[in-house]
Amino acid sequence: MAKGNVLKFLLWLLSTPQIAFSLLAEFISTKSFSSDLQRCVDISRQYGESVPSYFVEALIIAEDHRSTKHPGIDPIAIFRAIWVRFYRGEIQGASTIEQQFVRVVTNRYEKTIARKIREQILALMIVRRINKREIASAYLSIAFYGSSSIGKSGLVAKFGEDLSIVPFEHALRMVAQLKYPQPLIPSSAWHDKLESRCMLLLSRVALNDKKTSYASEVAEDVRKG
Repeated sequence: MAKGNVLKFLLWLLSTPQIAFSLLAEFISTKSFSSDLQRCVDISRQYGESVPSYFVEALIIAEDHRSTKHPGIDPIAIFRAIWVRFYRGEIQGASTIEQQFVRVVTNRYEKTIARKIREQILALMIVRRINKREIASAYLSIAFYGSSSIGKSGLVAKFGEDLSIVPFEHALRMVAQLKYPQPLIPSSAWHDKLESRCMLLLSRVALNDKKTSYASEVAEDVRKG
């Protein structure tokens, strides 16, 4: 618990410049900026309870394992991505769930620093208005999982109307498709990538027949909001 509190303090401390800028943006934001923020808030409220909590747990484990500690951006992930790009020449993701949600809602994917900063500011502003569990649920309800599989309708088409009976392993596998969306004609290469991704996620929680303490800890954090 103490270690978690220290990590949370560190993440918030490192995020201070962006937090300050996001507070300033509350007063000087443009019409376009305000419109995007309102759209994110509206969609979060509309879909905030639309998927079972363990889908959210799976999303956190797969995409943003420090989600319950950071304020909407993850400076540790950002610094790691910069280091990897500079020293290895590789591109590594650093976006939080909130940032990914903003990207889908605003439909802005240009590879520019300006877009990234805008995305971070919006993510921070949304977290001040909507709790993270609702944002994550809303993201899963509109996310792209692959060809003919978008949002909650894609989940229902895959698993049926009652998502509460879907095994956790299957939820984790579906979340893995956020990184590797299913193509119109799935190839063996895609299957291999998805399987590797699933194995990585399962190894993170050492999943046998039930969720382990790590996933249970995430679940407890999700319940607390």
